[in-house]
Amino acid sequence: MTLQPLPGLRVVVAWSDRRPDGRASARNLCTMISDALGSIAGADEVHRLSDDASVVHTTLTAAELRDRLRERLSAGEGVFVADFEVWSGHGEALDAHWLLARGH
Repeated sequence: MTLQPLPGLRVVVAWSDRRPDGRASARNLCTMISDALGSIAGADEVHRLSDDASVVHTTLTAAELRDRLRERLSAGEGVFVADFEVWSGHGEALDAHWLLARGH
């Protein structure tokens, strides 16, 4: 019997030297990656941290998540995925309730 890995938090940072910054009419890479994370893990499991970064709660490893996202990249673009279990935060802008509900 194969056990399904337990879900954990992954931080995903995406950037592009060629796409618009979000103020233009075309969609920027970070929005596209955030939407992709929602389709991979479910919209309720994705939390946008900034224009460039999101946190996703998933059973996929960092490498598996990177591989699922990299097909959306073009030349001059990148995605960074980190697996972490220890975090600390402060401030009213941080959605601590969302983070605490996902295992911490």
